[in-house]
Amino acid sequence: MVNASFPRAGDRGDEPGVKDGGRKPRQGKSMSYPISASPAGPASIDLRENALGILFLFMTVGAFAFRLFVTPDLMNMLMDYTSEGGPFYAKFHLGTYAMGATLAIILASRPLILTGEDVGLFRSLVRYVAVLTGLAVYLVLIGQLSAIGFVIDTYLAAVVAGALLLVQTEQVRRIAATSVLCIMIAGAIIAIGEVTVGHRLMPFTESETAFRATGLSSHPLSLGAHCAVAIGFVPLTRWRIWVKIAAIFVLFIGCVAAGARLALMLSTVEILLLLLFVRWPKLSPRHERQAKLIAFFATIFVGSVLAVLLLSVGLLSRFSSVVDDNSMARVRIYEVFNHVSWNDILFGMNSADLLRIVNEKVGLPFIESAPVIIIMLQGLPAAIFFTIVVARYILRILRGAPIAAKIGAATFILVDLSNNALANKTPDIILLTILIIGLRGAIRSGPVPAKGLQRAALRA
Repeated sequence: MVNASFPRAGDRGDEPGVKDGGRKPRQGKSMSYPISASPAGPASIDLRENALGILFLFMTVGAFAFRLFVTPDLMNMLMDYTSEGGPFYAKFHLGTYAMGATLAIILASRPLILTGEDVGLFRSLVRYVAVLTGLAVYLVLIGQLSAIGFVIDTYLAAVVAGALLLVQTEQVRRIAATSVLCIMIAGAIIAIGEVTVGHRLMPFTESETAFRATGLSSHPLSLGAHCAVAIGFVPLTRWRIWVKIAAIFVLFIGCVAAGARLALMLSTVEILLLLLFVRWPKLSPRHERQAKLIAFFATIFVGSVLAVLLLSVGLLSRFSSVVDDNSMARVRIYEVFNHVSWNDILFGMNSADLLRIVNEKVGLPFIESAPVIIIMLQGLPAAIFFTIVVARYILRILRGAPIAAKIGAATFILVDLSNNALANKTPDIILLTILIIGLRGAIRSGPVPAKGLQRAALRA
C-alpha cells in the first residue's frame, strides 16, 4: 500500500559553467531560446517571437497550479488518491504526472542550455532524483510500501519541479513563481471571505469545534503555512512597494483566518526580520538604517492596533489558550514508542497498523508528528538517511538565494515541523522549491557581465 496519508487536526558567480572543450556550444533549432543580455537574465525568452517558449510557460504554470491547489479531497473524487485500495498509479497526484510529462517534453524538444551556477544546481537535482529513487526502491525491497507515497509524491516531485524551472529561462522561472504567489494571495483572500460567511470553498471532511478557513489549501494548517512562506517571498517580486505591503497584509490576515497559531506568531517575527535584514535599494547605509528604524516601530504600532481589532471581532479566539488538546497531541504522540517493538522502530511498520496503535493505545485520532511518521514507516536508519538528504536538498537550493528567501524558508520549515505536513502527500516542499528557484534571481538588475553570457550546452 502506497497510501501513507494521515488525517490532520488542527556566488551568483561569473563562472561560465561547463566548457565544451573549446568548441562553440551546439546551437539549438529555431525553437531554442534566443539569448539576450537583459535584466531578466542572460537567457531571456522573447515572448513575441518564441511561441514554443510561451507554450512551455503555460504548461509549467498549469502543472504547478494543478499539483499545488487541487487538494487530496478533490483528487479522491477522481481516483483513490489517499483512500484505501485502488491501483498503484492512483496513489500519485495527477499534477505530479503533469510536471514530469512537461519536463520530459521540454528536454525532448531542444538542447538543454544552462548558464553559470545553474549548471551545478541542475547536476545536484539529478543526484537527488537518483538518491530518492534509490530510497524508494529500498523501501519496496523491505516491504514498507506505506512510505513510498510521500517520498515520491512530495519530495521527488519537488526535485522534478525544480528541474522543470531550471530547464527554462530565468524570465520563465520568475513568471511561473510569481503566478504561484498570486494564486496563494488569492487563496488568502478567499480564506478571509470564508471566515466572513462561515462557509468553505474547498471540500473539508474533518470535524472542528471552531470554524477555520482553508482557502485553496487542503487544511487550515496548510493555509497558515502557505501564507507564512508567501510573506517571505513577496519582497523578491518586482511589484511596486504599495502592492508588496498590501500582499503581505492580505497573507497575514490569511494566517489569522486559518486559525494557525504557530504560523501567525512566526509570520509576525518573519515580517520584522524582513524589515531589518532585506536591503532597501537607492538608499545609503545610513539612510537605510534610519528608514528601517522608523518602519520597524511603525509596524509594531500598526500591529498592536490590528491585534486589538482582531481580538474584538473574535478572530484571535484560539489564542485564549495556547496549550490545548491539539498542542498536547503533538507531545503525547511520542508515547507510541512505548507500544511498538524495536523491530518496528528499526525497520518500519504498516501505516494502518501504526494508526491503529495510536488510536487504541495512545488515545489520539491523528498522528500530528512528521518525525514519528517518518521513523515508524521507513525505519530509524532509513529515516535518518532521508532526513539528511532532505536537509541537504533544502540547503542546496537556498545556496546563493536572497536573504528574504532564507527567512521565508526557515519560517516555513518551522511551521511544518509542528505537524505532519512533511510526512504526508502535501505540496509544501514542492511549493518551497518553486518559490526559491523561481525568485532567486528576480531582483537582479543592471547589465549582465559579458563573462556571464558564456553558455554551457548540456545535451539531455
